[in-house]
Amino acid sequence: MTRKLAHFLLLAALVAVSSLALADPPTLVGRISAAEGRVTVQTDEGEETGSLLNWPVKQGDHITTAGGSRTEFRVGPVAVRLDGDSALDIEELDEDVMHLRLNYGSASIRVRDPQALAGFELATPQGRVTLTEPGTVRVDADREPDTMSVSVQLGAARVEAAGAMLNLGTGRRVDVRGDDVRTVLARQDGFDAWAAARDRRDEAAIATRYVPSYVTGYEELDHYGSWTVSDDYGPLWAPRSVPLDWAPYRDGRWVWVAPWGWTWVDNAPWGYAPFHYGRWVVVNRRWCWAPGRIVGRPVWAPALVGWVGGSGWSVSFTDRHRGPGMGWYPLTPRDRYVPHYQVSPDHERRLGWQFRGTERWRAVPARREGITIVPRDQFEQRRTVRVTNVPRATVAPNPGNLPVATPVVPAGVRTFERSRDGLAERTPVDRNRDGIPDRQQIDRNRDGTPDRLQTDRNRDGIPDRMQIDRNRDGTPDRLQTDRNRDGFVDRQQIDRQQIDRNRDGTPDRLQTDPQRFGIADRMETDRNHDGVADRLQIDRNRDGVPDRMRLDTNRPPAERSQGVIVTERFHSERPRTQAPITTVAPSTPAPRPEPAQAPSRSFIANERLERQRDMIEERAEQRREHERHGIAAQAAQAAQAAQAAQAAQAAQARAAQAAQQAQRPSIQAPPPAPVVQPRPAPPAPVAQPAPAPQAQPAQAGHERGRRSDRGENMRER
Repeated sequence: MTRKLAHFLLLAALVAVSSLALADPPTLVGRISAAEGRVTVQTDEGEETGSLLNWPVKQGDHITTAGGSRTEFRVGPVAVRLDGDSALDIEELDEDVMHLRLNYGSASIRVRDPQALAGFELATPQGRVTLTEPGTVRVDADREPDTMSVSVQLGAARVEAAGAMLNLGTGRRVDVRGDDVRTVLARQDGFDAWAAARDRRDEAAIATRYVPSYVTGYEELDHYGSWTVSDDYGPLWAPRSVPLDWAPYRDGRWVWVAPWGWTWVDNAPWGYAPFHYGRWVVVNRRWCWAPGRIVGRPVWAPALVGWVGGSGWSVSFTDRHRGPGMGWYPLTPRDRYVPHYQVSPDHERRLGWQFRGTERWRAVPARREGITIVPRDQFEQRRTVRVTNVPRATVAPNPGNLPVATPVVPAGVRTFERSRDGLAERTPVDRNRDGIPDRQQIDRNRDGTPDRLQTDRNRDGIPDRMQIDRNRDGTPDRLQTDRNRDGFVDRQQIDRQQIDRNRDGTPDRLQTDPQRFGIADRMETDRNHDGVADRLQIDRNRDGVPDRMRLDTNRPPAERSQGVIVTERFHSERPRTQAPITTVAPSTPAPRPEPAQAPSRSFIANERLERQRDMIEERAEQRREHERHGIAAQAAQAAQAAQAAQAAQAAQARAAQAAQQAQRPSIQAPPPAPVVQPRPAPPAPVAQPAPAPQAQPAQAGHERGRRSDRGENMRER
């Protein structure tokens, strides 16, 4: 029993480790929006004090204020304010949950969105407070044990303390001291007035027309910029009072924040939402922030930039020294953001930008506007890089000569890269000491992503491993290989003997030619049951004559439209004339020709095919005349039928004669004398033996006419 229990615990531990490896980073991160006095933010990487404006607030952080200090941090539609001598822990913070713990001091919470009420909770050592309606609530937790008070300034709240649960409305306060619970009227002091003044700044905000309230930092945009709407990018926000050479991600600092890595902290009071959501674009020579069309909850990013540089890329800086550089540039709406931290495919998809829904990502940026380059050793030696205090280099926005790179891991930071199977990978090897594992930095197209992670054979901007089912037919595209282009997936051709390309219900391998007309049965499909194969009666101009049987392509368009057909198949036919024909006898007897070779089987098959086509042409002519003239054309139709019968009999006679000639040698007759006019013609020259006809393979176009010439010569012989 003990052994089974040990195995069970080991399996549970492995499952837990795998779940942690597969978990995405939080999609919701707060910001320090105001800090007065001494405010400290303690994280896993250490403590941060001093200038904390726009500092990211995440799960696990601990915020404290000294006496006489105040601070405010916002998470989407929720604002949390701390008075002096207060300590607050952020126990959980993600898309649908926000759990805070006030160890001591005073906190004022404002919740504007009803959707944020379900996951919000504020705990103290004495009890727990939740909001049942959007509003403002203040919680005071004394350092004395079992002492707290809760005041509802707006809305409604629920308090659980001292073994009791109370519902408070606007203007009420509850005091808890041990087991004593009292309800009195709420009072306000200077801290409440300061919190109310902060709330009034957001009352007339118009930014919520263009971005959802869960875009942290939206409340500052109306005070420091203006909104416009573009046909290509949608809503655009442009900052005011910026220098002419200003560019995004240039006035601030880089800090290392786990688990994302290098995170941008801007110095501007509005510099949070535009640097962690959306994209930047230059419109009319002015930088504008394009939030795009956000579907659902927005996803926070540490910095939406692309990285360039490397240990072998040396540039000159403003302090007159030259060395390896590391640069970055803001991504545009057409650039794809590839996170350098572990995320799931769905998380990466939500980090993308969209407005119309038909945007395609570019593998390599056309131009890198607003690029900033600093010495590379600034990222290697410390966890905070203040861009305004380090030398910088300026380069032209040319994508051809800028090597793509990934952010450098600073010294003293140990990262544990884990694959999606939950098992730790081996220590990465970095022989050139550029901060990129050697086996992961093969980047032939220079788009900042290792080639082994972004195979894109069709170059559509989407990695092949993500293209599971583009046509949504339930079958992965990688399994739908059709090499022979017969409409059947190669991996699904279990029985290759049942291939039926023309879909007539008969396998192609069984569609022989038992009548030996030279046409396979599968090619003689007759859907309208008129006795003529469909493929031979295509009539695009709707004149009643199949297009394949009309050989009058050289006729004028007017004659062709009137149905005048001139058969040009037999080029040996002589023009008819009214003049008398005089035959001149040969002066010398014709020599005995050598026996001719018997016609081949292919020649006979071609003759039969020609006869069949003649019959088809005659039938088409009969139908056309019947449609045009109706009952009056019956006599002409009968005459044509008689002519067709005579032609068929003549064709049969010619075939019989050809068969007899195939059995015995034939005598080549001299050519007929030419037709002469009233003046007699000179005697014809002595005829030479004609060479025996040779069978040639059938060809398209004018080759049919040549075949007919040989057949006519054979019939004359």
